[in-house]
Amino acid sequence: MSSGKDYLEKVQGESTLLERIMSYVPGYRGYKEKELRRESDRLVRAEAVSRLRAAKIPLRMVFANPEMVQKLSQGDAFRMDAFNYRLDRITQRVDRAMAGYAGMFDAVKVKEDKLDGVLQYDVALIDKAEEIRAGAEQVAKMQPGNDDWGTAMDQLTTKVEEYDTFIDKRSEMLRGLAA
Repeated sequence: MSSGKDYLEKVQGESTLLERIMSYVPGYRGYKEKELRRESDRLVRAEAVSRLRAAKIPLRMVFANPEMVQKLSQGDAFRMDAFNYRLDRITQRVDRAMAGYAGMFDAVKVKEDKLDGVLQYDVALIDKAEEIRAGAEQVAKMQPGNDDWGTAMDQLTTKVEEYDTFIDKRSEMLRGLAA
């Protein structure tokens, strides 16, 4: 499992020689650290979005087969639609989530000393997205239309709903960090 510091260190490690020299200029270092936090936040959320989008692929492949679609009851088709709808919703929410930083002219400022905690929370977004992706792969290996498949889809949809709640907590956390 990666930590929030790993992502921040990766971005810091990729700075150019000019950026390193500029870090010695008074005032520039703080500005640059904020920029690095912005980039780290963006990278973490992009990775979570990538894994959430990847969760749709295995089930899409199964349902590209007309024989599989014929085996579905109306309830199973509803389960599939509900999962896809909820997955699309959380993917959009993470993609457009409130950033874990505040820009120079943003109305709401975020306390810089608390951002490492937010970044750590964001890394958990990746881990939970990976659980959803792996769950979708497992469901895709099952035979659609039977009770086990329906139960597995319900459990997968529950994970997506829990992820949605996790995003809400992240937003609350950031609002709590406002100066």
